[in-house]
Amino acid sequence: MIKDFFDILSECISLLGAGQWTGVLTVSFVLAILCWVICVYYTKLWNKRFHVKAQHHLICGIAVALTFLFSIGYYAFGNLENIVLEIVDEWEEELVTDGEWSDATFEKAWLAVEEVNPAAFLNVPQPGDEDSYIPFTSDEMQQTCITTYVDAACESFKTDHPYLNTLIHAEAGLSEEVIDTDVTDFFNNNPGSAYLHNNAIALAAEHIRDELILQAPGTVTKTRLLLVLLFLLIQLIPFGWIGYCAYQDLHIRQQTIY
Repeated sequence: MIKDFFDILSECISLLGAGQWTGVLTVSFVLAILCWVICVYYTKLWNKRFHVKAQHHLICGIAVALTFLFSIGYYAFGNLENIVLEIVDEWEEELVTDGEWSDATFEKAWLAVEEVNPAAFLNVPQPGDEDSYIPFTSDEMQQTCITTYVDAACESFKTDHPYLNTLIHAEAGLSEEVIDTDVTDFFNNNPGSAYLHNNAIALAAEHIRDELILQAPGTVTKTRLLLVLLFLLIQLIPFGWIGYCAYQDLHIRQQTIY
């Protein structure tokens, strides 16, 4: 998931234009300096005599660097929606042409549909045979077949893009109306033929793609919120350490006085 996150972040940064970089770097630099000032002087709120030493400046430097990098990332994630659309389109194309995934999913669907009506498979070649197919003699068999493909496609997207999958989710359910329409259209255009599993793959991929694209606009807000929360959490480390040092200094001074 971490790799997926940074891969997406790098793609978002790559979309920043030359004109945008000036503004992004300027704002990031100003925020970094502001962070340094706050990190150095906020301890004066309870210990006015605390002096920041070299090791403390090093800690402040970490906070400054984090602020600078997170500011760039925050702005770059404004391009996330476009990246998501590209990723979803590429995923759909790869899924449709992935022969290994296709064969494995066909076998799952074949076995799942066989459980619904074993008698319909008495003379049907086993998965792996080039003449193998999935017979449909009932609506339940159609639904089981397509549902298996949709579930497998959802799992494929989750595996390929674990971080993105936390932001957008494809609903595994596909209405019977959609399935019936697709199957009916196929048999009307191909009388006497067996329903091709390529049609099931295309239907599953298209359904999931449509679901994901509808959710794409929300990925920017969700990711930026996650980035802000992560930033605040990480900044607790340098700020907490500086605060602890200031508290210890105050405690030592009080003991000296008494």
